[in-house]
Amino acid sequence: MALRDRERTRRRLLDAAFVEFAAYGIAGARMERIARIAHCSAGLAYTYYGGKDELFDAVQSEVAGAAAVEFDAADLPGYAGRLYDLQHRHPEYARLATWQRLERRGPVRRVGDVEAVRAAQESGVVSSRFSAEQVLLMVQAVASMWSGAPAGTDHVERRRTVVEAVRRLVEP
Repeated sequence: MALRDRERTRRRLLDAAFVEFAAYGIAGARMERIARIAHCSAGLAYTYYGGKDELFDAVQSEVAGAAAVEFDAADLPGYAGRLYDLQHRHPEYARLATWQRLERRGPVRRVGDVEAVRAAQESGVVSSRFSAEQVLLMVQAVASMWSGAPAGTDHVERRRTVVEAVRRLVEP
């Protein structure tokens, strides 16, 4: 019984933190607010996760699995379209990714994807005008550029634009 309660509390904390971090980022998020939404004490939230950074990491790990889209370095326009679709359906994923970029600057962590782009460049499938890391970042930026677009804008046309822009970016 106690194990189930712990897991239920952990789940409530992750769900509350997901909403909080998507809205406020790491710096703006408050553990007390997360705990209140999760119906537990702030002390218990700290016991489970140690602090905001650890909780943000736990949320990001969970979102990474849920937000995974098929990556194919030989079809970066298709990847961009799939990424755009995901962010259109779940704009909170795009907000979390934006907070990650803004508050935790650092190198691209998708080393395998960068290496796949580099291999596609070496085989002549993807342009070498930019480094593999730059290509991956630009593809992700183009796919994400309308993630905050107001409702009612033309999803089909925006998606078509994303795919075409990436096609032109990476064509040899």
